[in-house]
Amino acid sequence: MPDASLLSVREAADRLGVGPVAVRQHIASGRLPAVKRARSWWLDERAVQRMARQRPGGGRPLSQAMAWAVLLLASGDDITAEDMAGRDRYSSRMRAWLRDHPLREYAPRLRHRAETEEFDVHPSELGRILDRPDVLATGISAGDVVGLLGQASAVEVYAPAGHRHAIVAEHALVPRAGPVRVRWVGDDVWPRLERGDLRAPRAAILVDLLESDEPRARREAARALVP
Repeated sequence: MPDASLLSVREAADRLGVGPVAVRQHIASGRLPAVKRARSWWLDERAVQRMARQRPGGGRPLSQAMAWAVLLLASGDDITAEDMAGRDRYSSRMRAWLRDHPLREYAPRLRHRAETEEFDVHPSELGRILDRPDVLATGISAGDVVGLLGQASAVEVYAPAGHRHAIVAEHALVPRAGPVRVRWVGDDVWPRLERGDLRAPRAAILVDLLESDEPRARREAARALVP
C-alpha cells in the first residue's frame, strides 16, 4: 500500500462512524486489510471507503442461502432460487423480500452472501485465477454486463470456501490489499451457483459492482438495478 493511501486506526474509525476497538476487530477478522508498522496498524483507504459504502441500514441481514435465493430470483433463475430458498414458506418470504426491498437500496442486507477477502499476487496470475473452473467472475471481472469494457487490472470472483487453501497455494496469494478480491461462499450453497459460463448471477454481479472502487462502475450498476 502506498503511504498516501494509509489511514490510522483513529482515522478509519472516524470515517466508519465506529470506535477504534471495532476497527481493530475488523482487522483481526480480515475484513479490513492493514499493515503493522512499529506498534501501530495502518489501513488501506480504499478498503475503508468500501466498507463505509457497505454499511447497512436498519434491519437484519439475510442468511447466506436466502441472500442467494433473492439474487437468483432477481437474475431470472426462478427454479434455482426456489431450490435455494427451500420450504414453501421460505420461497414466499424470498419473493416478498425482493418485492419490498429494491436491491439498489438494500444490497447491504445481502452481505452474508459471502466472506470477502483481498489478496496481492503477481500480475501473471490474474488471468489464471479467472480461468479456474471453480470460480465465478463477478464485479469488475464481469463488468461488461453494464458496458464496462476493456481488460481490468484486478480480478473479482466467487469461490467455494472449502477451496481456499488450494486457491491461495496454487496462485501464491498474499492476504493483504491487492488486485484480487475473492468472495468465499459456503460449500453447502456453492453447488447451486455453479454454471457453465463461469459467471455469477447477473444480480450478484451488479450488487458487487455497487461496492466497486470505481465511481463509474457503481453508477452504472445502480442504474441497472432500477426496477
